[in-house]
Amino acid sequence: MSETLSAYWWLVIPLVLAFILLIFSLERRSSKGKKTFPHNYVDGLKAIIAGDDDGAFVKLKQAVADDTGNIDAYLKLGDLFRKRSHLEKAIQVHRELLIRKNIDQNTTSMIRQSLTEDYIQAKKYEQALEILEKLVKDASFKNWAQEKMLEVYEKTKQWEKAFNTRKNILHSKDQYHKLAVYRHLNGNILFNEGEFHKARLAYKEALKYDSKFAPAYIMIAESYLAENRNDDAANFYKKLAANVPSELYQATRKIEQTFFELGRFSDVETTYREVLENCPDDLNILKALAGIEEKKGNIPAAIETLTPALNAESKEAVAVTRLAELYLNNNQQEKAIEVLETIQEKWPSLKQQYKCPHCGNITAKQEIVCPNCKRVGPYKRL
Repeated sequence: MSETLSAYWWLVIPLVLAFILLIFSLERRSSKGKKTFPHNYVDGLKAIIAGDDDGAFVKLKQAVADDTGNIDAYLKLGDLFRKRSHLEKAIQVHRELLIRKNIDQNTTSMIRQSLTEDYIQAKKYEQALEILEKLVKDASFKNWAQEKMLEVYEKTKQWEKAFNTRKNILHSKDQYHKLAVYRHLNGNILFNEGEFHKARLAYKEALKYDSKFAPAYIMIAESYLAENRNDDAANFYKKLAANVPSELYQATRKIEQTFFELGRFSDVETTYREVLENCPDDLNILKALAGIEEKKGNIPAAIETLTPALNAESKEAVAVTRLAELYLNNNQQEKAIEVLETIQEKWPSLKQQYKCPHCGNITAKQEIVCPNCKRVGPYKRL
């Protein structure tokens, strides 16, 4: 009996000791796993929300010193480096995060997202596209990646790729205008290479997406003029007047020259008057029509044509200045002075300005591609 009990205890005691050791080991691991409350990290996030980038930068640097495993703190610190234009440092931080082990897929994609922004701001577009090719395969980041691809293609003037990418992310026909712009810009490349027929095909495709895209009409006419096909050019100027009368002013000089060389200059005046039936307050056309009257030697008619410019709610100062010049040419100095005084009073409101929808750059000329951020506009008139 005693031998049996002795044997029993020899079996139980090791098991009890093993159990005690296991509990002790788990408690040690648990105590090691406990971390101090990440005050610097939380304060850094608060500073970001408050717009205090400097304060956030200090706190996040302290946060990663406190805990090198805080991936989000590193991620946001890298973003702050980019915001401060320390691009190489931002790239370094984000690239080092990517080579860490045991990071989940969503966090990896977030790091790639930030690294893409680094590369784009640093104008390292090829590297950005390499990252985007991976991000576009992640369903949660696909739309963002496609939009960023579009940005890179625009900045690098890869209009064909921009066109195809935009088609993939079309949400409505309202975005067809952008497709027209890409086709038009591709046409411009062909035009500059002397490929006038191919350029026309691109411009005409642009019009299929936006029948009121005036630059395409103008460049089709230009391509015909480059081949000495003035009649065909004239037909497209007429189409411009019929479909987008408000934009005819962009081509008035070329229109007048083309019709003059064809011996059809009277058609110009007819076209201008037809436009004014649809756009009676179009000061650019009034100015052009007044110019024709002046060339005919009919100064009073030119003045009468341009007089509405004084009362129009317009930002066009040139038309009013032209009216003053006509008064001077007609020996009506007092009238000219009166008009010039009107310009002086209204000058702030007469100034034309356009704003880029992407970077907010303001210019006096309407652009298709912003010269500042290289994105496709077009600029919006203020």
